[in-house]
Amino acid sequence: MKLRKSTAVLLAVWMSTFVLYVFAKPADPKDAGPVSLLDAVPTMVRPAP
Repeated sequence: MKLRKSTAVLLAVWMSTFVLYVFAKPADPKDAGPVSLLDAVPTMVRPAP
């Protein structure tokens, strides 16, 4: 079975993306939990006593 040029390019892009992900992925933070948009902004600002 002969590959077309577009199929070969698509396969090369997928493989290079995977290799880039494997070697350049960021370190996993151990203590960070899931962050939602609602937790990013405080709902009420309490002044310091």
